[in-house]
Amino acid sequence: MRDASARESRLDKLKELICHPGTPPAERRAALDRLEAMLTGADQPGPRTRVTRSTRIGRSRRPIPLDELDRLEPYALGRTHGEVVTELARACALCACRPDRIDLGWHPEEGPVAAVCFQCQPMPDLEAFRRAIALWLPEAKVTLSTFVAEGERRILVFLAPGSGGPPGEG
Repeated sequence: MRDASARESRLDKLKELICHPGTPPAERRAALDRLEAMLTGADQPGPRTRVTRSTRIGRSRRPIPLDELDRLEPYALGRTHGEVVTELARACALCACRPDRIDLGWHPEEGPVAAVCFQCQPMPDLEAFRRAIALWLPEAKVTLSTFVAEGERRILVFLAPGSGGPPGEG
């Protein structure tokens, strides 16, 4: 019981540090990394998963780094970018893998989408990943992307299939 309250206290302190406007960017980034590691249980050493947001440029997509405060903004279905990243990281952990990159974007017909990209690490079994995703995102549709770079595999997670329309971002 004491461990649970200590953990909640640490979570509250990290959230306060992240949301405070006077927190320097580097400190905010470190606090957000600690928060996500605590929430996903992925606080082991090793390569970090990069989090990006895609913007469409011509026929291609260009990933841009996601600002730390943007991770707290609503992205889909009332969830923030950070919550979606956490849910995807949990699903990957259940499949015993860690993605190289999570790219958050918007599909014109399907609405909000997350591309979970694997390069150097092993990729999870698609069916196992679908079952894991269903625990936190039951409404999501999971497919294997056919548009991949050499040496990269991508799993697309459509967060609100068929919602389409313009992105809900400011």
